[in-house]
Amino acid sequence: MASRRENKGFHLDSLARVVRYTALNEFLALPIAGAAHFLTLDSSVKYLTALFTHANRLGVKLNPRDLNLPKIARTALTLGLVGAAYSANEFLTKWTANNWTRNKPGEWKTLDKEIVLITGASSGIGEHTAKMLLAWHKGVKIVIVDFAPMSWEPSAADASRVFYFQADLSKPEVVRSVSKRIKKKVGHPTVLINNAGLARGFSVLEGSYADVEVTIKTNLQAPFLLIKEFVPHMAKTNHGHIVTICSMSAVVPTPGIVDYSATKAGVQALHEGLALELKHRHKADKVRLTNIIPNFIRTPLLSGVPRQSQFGAPLLHVETVAETIVRQIESGYGGVVYLPGIMRYITCLRALPEWVYTYLIRNGTVNLAVGFQGRQIIDENGGLRAVKVQKAEIAEKSDRSEAPEVPEKPEKSEAAERPEKAERPERPERAERSEAGERPERAERAERSERSERAERAERSGRSNRAERRARNERSEKSS
Repeated sequence: MASRRENKGFHLDSLARVVRYTALNEFLALPIAGAAHFLTLDSSVKYLTALFTHANRLGVKLNPRDLNLPKIARTALTLGLVGAAYSANEFLTKWTANNWTRNKPGEWKTLDKEIVLITGASSGIGEHTAKMLLAWHKGVKIVIVDFAPMSWEPSAADASRVFYFQADLSKPEVVRSVSKRIKKKVGHPTVLINNAGLARGFSVLEGSYADVEVTIKTNLQAPFLLIKEFVPHMAKTNHGHIVTICSMSAVVPTPGIVDYSATKAGVQALHEGLALELKHRHKADKVRLTNIIPNFIRTPLLSGVPRQSQFGAPLLHVETVAETIVRQIESGYGGVVYLPGIMRYITCLRALPEWVYTYLIRNGTVNLAVGFQGRQIIDENGGLRAVKVQKAEIAEKSDRSEAPEVPEKPEKSEAAERPEKAERPERPERAERSEAGERPERAERAERSERSERAERAERSGRSNRAERRARNERSEKSS
């Protein structure tokens, strides 16, 4: 659930917590219902009289007719039963997700013996997750796999427990190679957090082949391959935890990141299908799986604040998501976690008729007034060339390397409040990107032109040599 960081702590999740632990607290409501019913009995008149007498002595003027005890009993009983049903639902959900198996005593009490692999932890959610684990567990080892260089440094005391491996996860051969190096240098990870992901920020028609390819390979193919590399050891020991970072865009796709949404829907299917395979085919029913499904998060991927209720669905901080991941690992149990909690009930709306769901939920994503920007520079073969956090650094790198320019969003202004679709015609980067996409054809044409020029020069040179020889022959004939 959202925390005190979002919207100054005032949001639907915080209100829901208060209601849950007061009005819908069955351990509070049901005793009140029992006491109110007891006081309505004839045998309890003396107790009720004593209660009013004591209240009058304290200066509280009460009249028996002011208390509608039967109504109080019914209301408290209803609230208590609702709270009990909610608790029963949580109980069944938790244990079904964990195959009705308990951990060994002390198995996940401390993470000091665990090796945690986090992809994409050079910054953002992964960075904060790593920092929290290092601060709260003095023996845990953290393995970071990212294409970008580390934007943070562990303290001197923690440096020996952090291992960084640079890798482009969009390339299968790189995933295989870096996995072997991790096993050899650090050991077999017992916790795998598939956090790395990217979005290019283009519509389906505007994105290039390379944009689509690198998004699908990084967001969907890489988690598959990392699971193939590291989960067999977890299944063999029947101990481990796989954390998947999904997205609400898997449930409600957002214009501008349809390729990203499709990969997250695939990741959700991966989480659900892998859970069944581990339980039924590999008999590893104690390997835990957690699927984190957040709404919009304050990351460089997102520009602007979504035009939606910050009370109902606040913009999340990366620290909130990171803390949720760490607490879930510490619990030793898996499950599906929605951030904020109200998102769980948004998914229920998919059961409505299609036209109702489209008008109530899906069409609303068009008017969110946020932009999505890809921070990576992609080469013509669909590989990552550079990753920079600051847009100025991206532009500088792009100018030096003549790589396809990453489109930037305009500074926040009144125009930023207009839908993304209205902004795009004004972005010159599209034309530049199109030119970059035609670079291979230009290079081929230039090469053909250069070859023809060389042939023409050679032919001119040959003609000149023949003319010179003829002139020499004529001069020699005249002299003779």
